[in-house]
Amino acid sequence: MTITIQIPVKPLDNPLAAEVVGLDLNMDLDDQTIADLHKAWMAYPVLVVRGQENLTMERHLEYSRRFGDLQRHTVKEILHPEFPEILVLSNRGRGGAQPINNGGAYWHSDITYEDVPPMGSILHGLITPPEGGDTLYADMTAAYDALDDATKAKLEGLKAVHTYRTRYEAMMNAGVRPVKTEEELSQWVDVIHPIARTHPETGKKAIFVNEGFTSRVEGMGDNESRDLLEHLFEHSTQDQFVYRHKWQQGDVVMWDNRCTMHRATDYDLSQERSMHRTTVRGTRPV
Repeated sequence: MTITIQIPVKPLDNPLAAEVVGLDLNMDLDDQTIADLHKAWMAYPVLVVRGQENLTMERHLEYSRRFGDLQRHTVKEILHPEFPEILVLSNRGRGGAQPINNGGAYWHSDITYEDVPPMGSILHGLITPPEGGDTLYADMTAAYDALDDATKAKLEGLKAVHTYRTRYEAMMNAGVRPVKTEEELSQWVDVIHPIARTHPETGKKAIFVNEGFTSRVEGMGDNESRDLLEHLFEHSTQDQFVYRHKWQQGDVVMWDNRCTMHRATDYDLSQERSMHRTTVRGTRPV
């Protein structure tokens, strides 16, 4: 894919992803550079910027805000106390946030259990284990394009129910999330999104269901709903649609939640894996 921008962008081993070369996110980036980055992001839904070991939390926030307003995660225990727009993903806990060992170890797109899910996420790798702990990204636009015509026609107009409560209760019962009361759990109500959403900027269609938070297809029987969702999950995570990011310390990876899924992979929990994530607000899926 050819895009005309002023910063070097190197495609990676899947059309989904590219590396932005020679950028220092601690610097004051001008409007043209941000515009070029946005253009690259629309062409490559997963952008990698390496070598950001010295990126401060303040600069991480400033950079993220150049792409839109920021959204706080609903689980307050894993937010940084001084910078609550930063989600702390760490098996050690950092800055007073609750440690988590299995954050995102299932296919999902961030926070689809809200009426207005985020457009993107920007993750900074602070400390990465020597082996494992990769992140897999799935291209949901390519997955939609590869569906047969009959399946595309079937998805037209279908909607699915998304919820965080079921996922959180399972993790809470396994002892890997803080215990919450019924009143606290009740904050997570079901929301409904189209199964095939149209990207508001590119106009491309993408599959918009995920293993983590999609519970059922609206208006469909349990068996038929389960079969359809399982088919879409399996189809979307085939190797040809997936980019594997092998983390290096200091990496910043930014992904478009409107057309990707991702999941973390296993690693030796005796090794530290700590990351900071910001989340950019989106628009209601259509």
